[in-house]
Amino acid sequence: MNSVLKLDDIYTDGMVVPENKIFKISGHAIRDSKVEVRAQDKIFDTKSDSDGKWIIKIDPLRDHLTTEITINNLDESITLKSVRTGKVILLTGQSNIEFKFRDDIEYQKQIENLNLKNVYFYNVPQLEYQDKILTLPKDLKKSSWQVANENNLWEMSDIGFWTIKKLHQIDPDAIIGIIDCYKGGTSISSWVPEEILQSDQELKNQFIKPFEEAITGKRKADFDEEFNEYNAAVKKHNTDLAKFQKENPKVSLSDAKNKVGHTPWPPPMTPTSYLRPNGLFHTMIEQIQNYSFNQLVWYQGENDANNPEIYGKMLRGLILSWRKLFNDQSLPFYVIQLPGYFDEPENSWAVIRQYQLEICQTINNVHLISIADTGEKHNIHPAHKRIAGTRIGEILSNKNYNSTPYIYRHEFQNNKLILFAASANVLVQRGKAEFEILKDGHWSTQEVTIVGKLIIIQNSKEIRKVRYAFENYPKCTLFNEFGAPLAPFEMEIKKNE
Repeated sequence: MNSVLKLDDIYTDGMVVPENKIFKISGHAIRDSKVEVRAQDKIFDTKSDSDGKWIIKIDPLRDHLTTEITINNLDESITLKSVRTGKVILLTGQSNIEFKFRDDIEYQKQIENLNLKNVYFYNVPQLEYQDKILTLPKDLKKSSWQVANENNLWEMSDIGFWTIKKLHQIDPDAIIGIIDCYKGGTSISSWVPEEILQSDQELKNQFIKPFEEAITGKRKADFDEEFNEYNAAVKKHNTDLAKFQKENPKVSLSDAKNKVGHTPWPPPMTPTSYLRPNGLFHTMIEQIQNYSFNQLVWYQGENDANNPEIYGKMLRGLILSWRKLFNDQSLPFYVIQLPGYFDEPENSWAVIRQYQLEICQTINNVHLISIADTGEKHNIHPAHKRIAGTRIGEILSNKNYNSTPYIYRHEFQNNKLILFAASANVLVQRGKAEFEILKDGHWSTQEVTIVGKLIIIQNSKEIRKVRYAFENYPKCTLFNEFGAPLAPFEMEIKKNE
């Protein structure tokens, strides 16, 4: 007889649940039947719905606990073993947070000198499409919670490894659970529910309408032909680029790309493409919608460089809709402000960084982690993530500041414009501190003076806007006392009221 009682896939032996915080367990059982959960000598129960789905809230468990949780339904029972309480962190976004630890230039050295304990991780299966009767692909690899060690850390996010290494360094006894949920090459539009894109005409025109036009009235043969043409274009591009670089060995990769062109992307759209609007929200985020987290890290934006002006709407919608889905309105979000990368439309990454900053300043409990001082000029996927991951770990620890420094207000004093920095006791210069100033419709560069955590701009009359490190591949010269960079920004200047 087949078992009817099942748990959602993320609930496995060895899982980590948030300490001292209500969490949930969910699954499937006989419809309209009682489901009972026993955790630490307490019993919680509910009734499955007409489809057999159920979800139970569990009272907070104390910290540093290892226990068993038993789920009963009629004559069936499941026991989850080695359930631990600790800090649960959701890592999500696109390729630079998906980038595997095995591909880091320091991988072998770190594995040979590994000193981790009490660290566990779960990789959310990268389900690209699910049909209406919820049939899963036959080749979809299932996941389970794993102890992070030298045998499996190659599977983990590279950013995730450096994050837990820093957290472990700060508190060696902490129990940490990392949930990896990411997919490379994706627009933020794939990660939000329909209500976000349908709520705004600009977003519908940008994402929904092109998707419908790309798939309507086409047969499988049409899609096959489009993919054949796309693959041929990629092959030709790679051949042409290799030939050009061989013939011109002194030409930079950026200039070579400008001559030959960039790698064709994205591939043709299909009804089942993981790049489709709202797709990954349903196939990946909804897989873990009933789990509970202490913190969430969002690292994405690279794939929206062609439409940077609407990124703010999308990021706001993502944060609010995910908090609603997770039923956790105060869930702390940590938004990674993009690193440096040159080969994109002018200032497109700078505009996305600006929206990332603004969202963190306007939504409660959303924090900015700038890594604008990292990155490679012509490599969108740097193979060294130590600085970025370590900084994320420092911020998540809440030991010093809950964000990297940023400018939060300004005022005029005599003929000086004063900018005030948060998350810093003092700003440290690494090179000349120069800002761009807009006066009389013209931008100019001006060196500024740093006094503690204040930035002073002389001759401030008629200043309309101020920029700092506002370009795709910025030069960051201001840092707080812990080495975190001042977030690049553009600010409109208003006279004191």
